[in-house]
Amino acid sequence: MAEQQPSDVDQWLKRETPRVRRALESASRYFDENDSLTVNTLEAIYGQESSFGTMLGTRGSARAAGHFQLQPETAKRYGLNVSKDNDQRFDIDYAASAAARYLKDLDSMFSERKTSKVPDTIPVKSALERKKFVLGAYRAGEGRIAGAQRLAEKTGSDPQSWSEVRQLLEPAGADEFTAEGTRRYVERVPAYEMEFARKSPANKKLKQKAAKKERVRCTVGRWRTIDGRPVFICA
Repeated sequence: MAEQQPSDVDQWLKRETPRVRRALESASRYFDENDSLTVNTLEAIYGQESSFGTMLGTRGSARAAGHFQLQPETAKRYGLNVSKDNDQRFDIDYAASAAARYLKDLDSMFSERKTSKVPDTIPVKSALERKKFVLGAYRAGEGRIAGAQRLAEKTGSDPQSWSEVRQLLEPAGADEFTAEGTRRYVERVPAYEMEFARKSPANKKLKQKAAKKERVRCTVGRWRTIDGRPVFICA
């Protein structure tokens, strides 16, 4: 009998050092009982986005980069420094915290109608179904997903059903590459998450505890490699 090859999750777990696991567990404290997000969600996204820190991109890049492949504007929205000398998207603690807060904000955004500011989202009552919209928005941007929701509502489709909204990404303005990539993303991440839930030793119960106060961010210091990962050390 042929030996079974390790899955992506098996390989990612080998790269999950204690420090990385602590960063993901700590970030998961931003989630709560009103969402279906967990530390395993973060592990799945981390694997999908940068293969657990092995595909980070370039510091100071104007494109998505770092552990969670955050766009510069998104990273800055959550207080991260983004520059060639100090790009905190490349620090697992900062990146995981920003990604978790962004995911939680997306969950809140799609849990109630937003009409006072862009994007005008339509509430998705089911937390499990809403997570698909959250993942889609993380991949493609909340504006694109909200636009597809509004088009679904206008054309008589169900704006709370991802299976219907996902078909309207192109008509809502997404290019074919983004739309197809988003559909694959929303399929793959939950599958990875389920496998992490079975295999990962990460503490899922930390979600029930309040998030720790954010560390003071600095702009002066130097990069060092700790546990095989780049870390910015304040001067």
